[in-house]
Parts: sequence; C-alpha cells; structure tokens
Amino acid sequence: MQQNYVPDLSSLQLLGELNYRRVGKLMRTQEEQSEWVFEVHTVGGQESRLTLLLGKESQYTTELKLEFGHISDTELLFDSKVNMTVRLYHDVGLAEITDGHRQFKGSYPYPNDAMLHKDEKFRLNQQLADLLELCLKHGHRRINSFDFQYA
Repeated sequence: MQQNYVPDLSSLQLLGELNYRRVGKLMRTQEEQSEWVFEVHTVGGQESRLTLLLGKESQYTTELKLEFGHISDTELLFDSKVNMTVRLYHDVGLAEITDGHRQFKGSYPYPNDAMLHKDEKFRLNQQLADLLELCLKHGHRRINSFDFQYA
C-alpha cells in the first residue's frame, strides 16, 4: 500500500518566515527603491547577479520579480537564469514563490504531466532561501549612482 505525501506545513511556514526576513535584510535602508541589484563573487571567479524588481503592491502584499544568473561574456550551452515571482505577505511576515498568477499547491500527485515533485512548493521556497542566503553572505549591492561634476 502506497502512502500519500503529506506536506509539513510547519516547516513550510518557517521557511516562508525566514525568507521574508532575508528579503528584508537585502532591502534594508533601500526600501524606497523599485529595483535592488546584487553581484555575487564566489571562489573561482564565478560572478552572478541577483535582481529584485518591485511588482504589484497592495496594503498587505508586495510582489517581487527575482532574476538570478551568471555574469559572463562567454556563451553557455544552456539557459542558466532563474526567474521567480515572490509574494511578500506583510500582515503575517511570510514570503512564498508564486508563478505570477497562481500559487503552488502544497503537494502534487506523482507522477504528473508537468513533472512537478510531490513537494514542489517546499523545494521552490528552499531554492529561494538558498539564493537569498548566497546573496546575504557573498553579495555586494550595486548602486546606480553617478557622482561626478561637469568641468
């Protein structure tokens, strides 16, 4: 007899709370902006860029577009960019991945036509946590300010 997958809601909620705090740390002192860009430099000269773009805003929610990818002049044989839509729930202090127009289910039957994991929602939110943590530990905020004077 095969057991059905049961999502661990307390772990998912904890992950959402921690991701909300991570996003807050990244935006700290720059909350009024609509775009946040971080460059990540790691061992071996690998450089990546994480960009957060402000989307829809309401009283209790904010939607962010997250883009993460490799910075290089060389062409890669595959698309290495990660694109996510992150919804922040300010009233409960949670962040979660959505695909822009719908939320992911807590569990999916397996196998399925879309090839989603049983715990797809948790895995996507864990990937968000990994990206945000990488940026917090190794990222440098890029500020688009040009301080110069004409002669």
